[in-house]
Amino acid sequence: MSNFQYLFKVLIVGDTGVGKSSLMMRFTENKFLENYMCTVGMDIRASYVELLEGKMMLEVWDTTGDERLKSAMPSFYHGAHGVLLVYDITSSKSFENIGGWLKEIMRMCPDRPNILLVGNKCDDLVHRQVDPEKAFQYARRRGFHSDEASAKSGNNVYNLFRLTCTIGM
Repeated sequence: MSNFQYLFKVLIVGDTGVGKSSLMMRFTENKFLENYMCTVGMDIRASYVELLEGKMMLEVWDTTGDERLKSAMPSFYHGAHGVLLVYDITSSKSFENIGGWLKEIMRMCPDRPNILLVGNKCDDLVHRQVDPEKAFQYARRRGFHSDEASAKSGNNVYNLFRLTCTIGM
């Protein structure tokens, strides 16, 4: 492994099917799999980002979106520095559910990690159901940032992880 100046734990949370695993895979391995199996429990991978402050290793925790496994989640949140709160721009239901995920984050992370609201699948504009301005306003009212990305095309994925590390620095 390369030398790094900082270690940063990033959680990816959101409903099943929003593309959490695909975002992690794109960031850590620059790959996209059309037929990705749902995460059962947790998957952890590492990658690096370059910042002005130096090289940072990100330990990326991909969490299950399965409601039945939420009881195991408290230990996953421990020590998180950043959270990607992910919804699918083609699913208004996944956006409606981010409030529940946000409550979970606030309950499990007393040290308030950097939160970034992420609209995934922005390559599929034909099926868009969530207005980006609505997401921006939602995040702004709660004091965090929002952005969109596409795990499929890779558009903005690296930037999301980099931004999660730099919020509040």
